[in-house]
Amino acid sequence: MMPGRVLDVAALVDIAVAKTNYSRSIVTTCLLAGGRICIPATVYSTVVSIVPLRTKLDLFELVTTPGVEIDDLTAGKAMDIAEILDGSRDVTAGHVVWCSLKTRWPILTDRGDELRNYDPQIEIDPVP
Repeated sequence: MMPGRVLDVAALVDIAVAKTNYSRSIVTTCLLAGGRICIPATVYSTVVSIVPLRTKLDLFELVTTPGVEIDDLTAGKAMDIAEILDGSRDVTAGHVVWCSLKTRWPILTDRGDELRNYDPQIEIDPVP
């Protein structure tokens, strides 16, 4: 079975505006194979704030699809994410890395090198 994926901002934007078919293909393949998709709430809110209005319904449909989970940023996770960030202010990056470490799933992203600075052991699935 194909493992799940954690979606970063670039992957979710790619899905929302159909920039390429890559992210959609990975998500579809993963879900059809019985895998799961994790979307950190910080990623979802960032993407909803920047994509065109016409794509927001597509995003809502994605996040309500069985097998797709929104990972909330809770007070209980804040200290762990702060430790990952180690002084950085990119809470979205910290949340994405935390989700990847928790699930042991690759991150679908266009900023793999940047995210590996937070933890070199995370696996990256690069968005072209």
